[in-house]
Formats: sequence, structure tokens, C-alpha cells
Amino acid sequence: MDGLKVSVAGLTVSAGTPQLVSGEIWCTLGGVDFPGAHWTDAPVSVLGSMGEALRSAAAGEVGEVYFFEGPYYLKLTPRLAGVPTDVEVEVTAVCDRAHQLSGTGGGDVEARCAVPLHVLQRHYADVVVELGGWARQHGHAEVAAVLARMAPSAHPPSCDR
Repeated sequence: MDGLKVSVAGLTVSAGTPQLVSGEIWCTLGGVDFPGAHWTDAPVSVLGSMGEALRSAAAGEVGEVYFFEGPYYLKLTPRLAGVPTDVEVEVTAVCDRAHQLSGTGGGDVEARCAVPLHVLQRHYADVVVELGGWARQHGHAEVAAVLARMAPSAHPPSCDR
């Protein structure tokens, strides 16, 4: 995908209940791997955060995608790209070390790109569906169910152009 790519790899699922997924998740934007290539985190939680941020962007509001292992987040800022139905999202990768505890949302910008909202929504949906398939294939029904609940919101009707 041009502009922003979400990568997920090396997944493991805990034996307990609820099943927790750990592994690698990172984004590549503007040629920069953020927070870093093969970043270890909670991929399903990061994707859940991304789903919420995309819903905010679709509503014309700024959304934030949080990485849970460090002071990193993506800021999704919607803007019109020409015609009123063509929304573009400015994606800003931020390292918020100085403000991590204050909640002011500042930080250092590490990368930026602009992506049409419908393209970003489609990519998100593809990643969620792919992970759901992985979970089913490996016998992780609980994880597959969580991902299935995330998937419908990834393909809003306005995106099927």
C-alpha cells in the first residue's frame, strides 16, 4: 500500500483466558518503520486502537493509534482532498517521551504521510481479516472471534467505491 503499511509478524497467543496475542506490529510511512521494524507489542490491541482512530477520522475528527509498549502513537487527521466525499488522512508518527505521563499529546514527529481515508480503511480491513484467518488456522477461536468483531467496522459502506 502506498503511504502507510501495517506489518504484523511472529504472533504468539497466551494459554490463559482471555487469550492475549503478542508479536510484532509496526507501520511503514514515508519510508520510515515506526516505532521500528519488527516492533514487539500487542498487535490486536494496536489494531483495535487503529479501528477507533479510523472511525474518528471518518467522522471528521482526529484519531490516535496507540502502541502499548512505549511512548509512540500515530495521529490521524482527516482533511478534504478536493471534493467533499474524498477525505484524505494525514498520518503523523509521534514519539512522545517528554509528555508520556502528562497526557498533553506532544512529542517529536518521526514521519508523516497522506493517505485517502478509504484506502487506509481497506488496508486496515485486510490486515484484520488476514489475522483472523491466521487465528482460525492455528485454533485460536477466541482471538478469531475478537478479530471478526473488528472486521465489519473496517469495511464501511462509504468505502466501497
